[in-house]
Amino acid sequence: MRYAMGCGIPPFAVFWLIGITIVAWAGGQVDGYLLHVMNVPLPHPYPWRGVAAMAGIQSIEVLLVYAVMRPWAHPLSWKRVRAAFLLSLALLLSFGVTLMHAPPFMVWHWIWLAGGSVALLVLLCVERTRRAGIQASDAQLSS
Repeated sequence: MRYAMGCGIPPFAVFWLIGITIVAWAGGQVDGYLLHVMNVPLPHPYPWRGVAAMAGIQSIEVLLVYAVMRPWAHPLSWKRVRAAFLLSLALLLSFGVTLMHAPPFMVWHWIWLAGGSVALLVLLCVERTRRAGIQASDAQLSS
């Protein structure tokens, strides 16, 4: 199976790997809340539990969007892309309310979700435009 990028790697796997990498990297960043509010001196310990939990949450999020879009079933449908986009917005908003004193890995998880939501919005616009073009050409041929 060939994918849009011309390689054999599914886009969902690439997006998941990017997210896991970002969260793992952000775990090593300085937590401003611990440093300035809680007065915990540097160096802070690496937040293994939080990063592992966020990696698990990211895996579930990617699997949910993958299950909603069902790329294995038949060609891409704008209705499934719309459903995936709405799911990503719900996830974006639900994680957005936790960002007040969040550690950096949670902030970067939210940025990763925002990027995925924008990518799904672009895909939705492209799919709707393509669908409208197909319908217009079908209408011209039938008249």
